[in-house]
Amino acid sequence: MPEWNYGDAYKRHPIAENEIAVFENGGMVKVHDIFNPLPAFMAKADLIFTDPPWSQGNMTSFYTKSDQDNYHRYGDFVRRLFECVGKISPVACYLEVGKDSLSDFIQNMKKLYPHVTFFNSTYYRKKENLCYVVRGGRKGGWTKLDGKDEEDIIAWICQNEDYDCIGDLCIGRGLVAKYAHRRQFVGTELNHKRLSVLLENMTEAGLGYLKIKESEYVILNRR
Repeated sequence: MPEWNYGDAYKRHPIAENEIAVFENGGMVKVHDIFNPLPAFMAKADLIFTDPPWSQGNMTSFYTKSDQDNYHRYGDFVRRLFECVGKISPVACYLEVGKDSLSDFIQNMKKLYPHVTFFNSTYYRKKENLCYVVRGGRKGGWTKLDGKDEEDIIAWICQNEDYDCIGDLCIGRGLVAKYAHRRQFVGTELNHKRLSVLLENMTEAGLGYLKIKESEYVILNRR
């Protein structure tokens, strides 16, 4: 489908599954299926914001748009998502979710963090597009973010949370990267065409990158 090509950015900024895009500020992104072992660079994240699939249909659609048929059950995805958050162990984690999975996300977040809350939110700046953002943290005392659009919440997080590197396990076309910008960010994304949009947007914003083989990154970090 033409709309799944996202403006053909993948032709101008192609990225293969075995490549890592390394930005001038040290940030990194990679094409990656969350069910595979996490790229080592994701451990750099001490803060996470992720907008994952919210349902079985949503997740299946993501795989279809990525030209993949290795579908998974949504419950398995949620377990794997929180397993990855626990492995990275950021100081604070924000996860966006729909109403049907809100309670499940809150309960899973409470297994990882002593302080958990959630905010009412919207997406695409439409009041009828309701969603929620669940926050887990080692400390409380956060600012109330109820009623803000997801993009405004991401902007606030990137400007106000205390972090060195923000991570996104479903970074998509890169809202987190956009608002972190010159601060370091790391991320993974199932669909290489969506990730190419991020690469193009960051380049146009003045943050260049180079591509290295994942094997080269592993070797460099063993030295």
